[in-house]
Amino acid sequence: MSEENNRLTSFYQEPIRDRDFTPEEAAVEATRCLHCKVPLCRRGCPIGNDIPKFIQALASGDIPQAIGYIYNHSDLPAICGRVCPRENQCEGSCVWSRKGKPIEIGKLERFIADRAFEMGVTPFHVSKGSAGKVAILGSGPSGLAVARNLLLLDYEVIIFEAKDCPGGMLTYGIPTFRLHKDVVQREADALTRMGAHWQYGVKIGVDKSLQSLWEDGFEAVFIGFGTADEWNLGITNEQCQGVLGAAAFLKQVEDVQLGKVPLSSVPVYKGDRVAVIGAGNVAIDAARTAIRLGADVTIVYRRAEKNMKCLPSEYEEAKLDGVQFTFYAAPKAVIGTDKVTGLQYEKQQILEDATMVPTGDMVTIEVDKIIGAIGNKPELDVIRSFSLAINPDGYIVTSKKPYGMTSCEGVFAAGDIVHKPATVVLAMREGRKVARGIDAYIREKNKK
Repeated sequence: MSEENNRLTSFYQEPIRDRDFTPEEAAVEATRCLHCKVPLCRRGCPIGNDIPKFIQALASGDIPQAIGYIYNHSDLPAICGRVCPRENQCEGSCVWSRKGKPIEIGKLERFIADRAFEMGVTPFHVSKGSAGKVAILGSGPSGLAVARNLLLLDYEVIIFEAKDCPGGMLTYGIPTFRLHKDVVQREADALTRMGAHWQYGVKIGVDKSLQSLWEDGFEAVFIGFGTADEWNLGITNEQCQGVLGAAAFLKQVEDVQLGKVPLSSVPVYKGDRVAVIGAGNVAIDAARTAIRLGADVTIVYRRAEKNMKCLPSEYEEAKLDGVQFTFYAAPKAVIGTDKVTGLQYEKQQILEDATMVPTGDMVTIEVDKIIGAIGNKPELDVIRSFSLAINPDGYIVTSKKPYGMTSCEGVFAAGDIVHKPATVVLAMREGRKVARGIDAYIREKNKK
């Protein structure tokens, strides 16, 4: 096997420390649940998942009942069980966490979801398409949730996706070693079996207008295409060749994994010295992906280790992968003329009152590539093509009744484009709520 194929294969490897449970391991872990009278784990879950019940069903060997409990609250258990920040949510609230080892709720959830799929017992409903016709723009977590809940209510659902495969940020924003794309495709296929229709390679506002959707007979439109534009770093010479955006970099790697482009097209090579600016989830994902490409990677962060926005587990996994960290380092300039040769940062000092101040001490490190990971923002050109009201930060403004409707009647929105980039589970939760808002709107309109 060629070196390139070896490197490509390595992207697909999940960390050994987070392998899925075997049936025997899942059964043992499920028996640890204390079935607390007041389940703190459920309080810690943003969607109020009935965790004790699905764990109890698993412990008794009843996978159909276990997955039924989960689907009462979740539309994407196989995905949420893999990527949810569970240590800050259900597992962080588990009473066993006081002993240092909470029940591994996320791994149990994805075990149940995967087993239910293999057994063919996932809750299923084929839409009659009789309640109305709704367009879903974007197939990220909020779009998938809206689509599934409307199909359950017998709507005709057409999903428009600008890319040529489903998932949005689930596919292009989360590395395969954290979320294998077979899992995402499985969710899309399930929607197809429920009656959803897909139109790939269609970007609304470019290939198709809102007016054309009304002319096609849609009674409501849902916008869930996320935040695709990346923030600039705001440092000197950042337009230099070799400065990359994290989201664009992760998409390029995923395009390789999907077989669309050769690995040589990814602008990070074996032996490259890479600086990643930022310390959130995306920064960690970009750093760990660059490590898998054979690069030497350092995350440069202006604040302290305790201020990092990523999860503690992600930080630890990144260190185990070989990522280095430089704290109290505020990036100031990209060094290089024709291409990146270095990154200059200014050392920071923390005063007794926790105020961070610059020291004036400049340091330059030699790097070949710089990856910016300081956040994403809405595509304003696309939003403006809809003439929707937005807040000062550029996010779509929506109403509480009907839930999720924008300033344009019949047009709804949820997910990152409304609530700023957050977690998969929160986008999914909002999608479920907006589906109810769309249903209420169409029912009321049809009464007139």
